[in-house]
Amino acid sequence: MTQVSNTIMIHAPADAIWRLISDFGAAGQYLPGIVTCTVEGKGAGARRILTGFDGSMIVEQLETVNHAAHRLSYSLLTDTPFLDCLTTMTVRDLGSYQAELTWSATFETDGLPESEAVDLLEGALVANCLALKQFIEADR
Repeated sequence: MTQVSNTIMIHAPADAIWRLISDFGAAGQYLPGIVTCTVEGKGAGARRILTGFDGSMIVEQLETVNHAAHRLSYSLLTDTPFLDCLTTMTVRDLGSYQAELTWSATFETDGLPESEAVDLLEGALVANCLALKQFIEADR
């Protein structure tokens, strides 16, 4: 398995960040390029469908939610170059109105050299973290 991750500091309480990301359907509010997010089901096993500006769709399934640890994991169900892709988001309270978000993924590659797959997914995680940070900090 290959692993990639990105960590970013956000100037907001960890609980506020967690409330947003633990709402599996809220991803459409902060993910770049997403125009709609619909959720089917509740809790572990729920699926969300993210639709991009270009009409492309990404389907993800919520795997685990740990409210005490501020951590959730979801799997990518859409056919992509990433097989068995499990993504995890963790929020850590740093005090003084600051928190750390770590967004990581483990996967196997399919159809791309591993280095290209790593670059592609790392780039997406960086963009997603920055978008979430900007969304939350703009709401202060």
